Amino acid sequence: MIEDEEALEIYGDTPLHFSHYYNFLFVYKSAILENGDQVFLQLGGTMEKVSAMVVDVNDPVTLNENGEDETAYVKNSNKEVIWKQEPET
Repeated sequence: MIEDEEALEIYGDTPLHFSHYYNFLFVYKSAILENGDQVFLQLGGTMEKVSAMVVDVNDPVTLNENGEDETAYVKNSNKEVIWKQEPET
């Protein structure tokens, strides 16, 4: 597993595109990167958060801009999670 600071330095500005919506979560993911890694971000989580969100499927988001206190993770080419961030409760 890599540390938060290193993950945000490496993947923080990677464009994440809307993938799907499920159970009050808007799921964004990157293209598969040159090294085989893929970045995921889940926004929302509650009816209150989702009702206040504006989603533009043509406008990518990034971890640095949108990932604070949200669930985010990176999987390597073997589909193993090498970094994960969870919201503080």
